[in-house]
Amino acid sequence: MADIGLAIRMIRKNQKLSLKDIAEKTELTISHLSQIERNLASPSLVTLEKVAFALGFPISSFFVNPKFTSEYIPEEAQRTILLNAGITLRFLINNSVQNSHLGAYIAKITELGEDITIHHGDKFILVLEGEMRFHVAQREFFLSKGDTLYFNSLVPHWISEKSEGTLKLFVVTTPPEVF
Repeated sequence: MADIGLAIRMIRKNQKLSLKDIAEKTELTISHLSQIERNLASPSLVTLEKVAFALGFPISSFFVNPKFTSEYIPEEAQRTILLNAGITLRFLINNSVQNSHLGAYIAKITELGEDITIHHGDKFILVLEGEMRFHVAQREFFLSKGDTLYFNSLVPHWISEKSEGTLKLFVVTTPPEVF
């Protein structure tokens, strides 16, 4: 189980609330709340529900196992694929995990294909290196280093032109694209 007292204290402080503020919202004493935050007292479910409500969080957020809500992937373990000649993808999120709602990868493009892409969800692109002419249906965008673009990826989209050298993009999709 998570450190409930520490979680309560961190959420309270992030919201710039005092123990007195929470005590007034919950009708609990400052002393009792302090003991809960320092893990000297274990809150009942009723008390925890009052505190969660006062903080604006669902009570279930105190029982989430971080093992199932986070994933650390060191760079050397990130999967890299050659999508086709001239396009390499390095996956920053393991999108093979069931119920994954987000995909993220670094695309290194040395040669353009003639691919028009369509898939469910949304896409966000950040240009890390290079420049490109990017199309989302009839709209054309000229993007260079530092520029971003967000769009519904059910709309046909493609790169029609890129600068010399490597074009490097940070791409986030929801849901993840499957390659």
